[in-house]
Amino acid sequence: MPPAPIDDVLTAVGEVFGRPAGPADDFFSLGGDSVTAVELAVRLEERLGIEVDTELVVGLADFAALAAALGAAAAAPSTPGH
Repeated sequence: MPPAPIDDVLTAVGEVFGRPAGPADDFFSLGGDSVTAVELAVRLEERLGIEVDTELVVGLADFAALAAALGAAAAAPSTPGH
């Protein structure tokens, strides 16, 4: 399995929130809302080349967990039509 894309996640978070974030930070502690969830999901899709659900962005404990989930999703074989 490839490493979790923590650098990509933290870069995207910094771009969306306008300030640096660490792996242990979470979406809501930075002031995240529905608009920033969509912005972050889109930014991550652009960086990683995979579909990112906004529920994943807001539903995990911290950005390290988000990176791990996205790394696993990127490593999973794609299904036809997706």
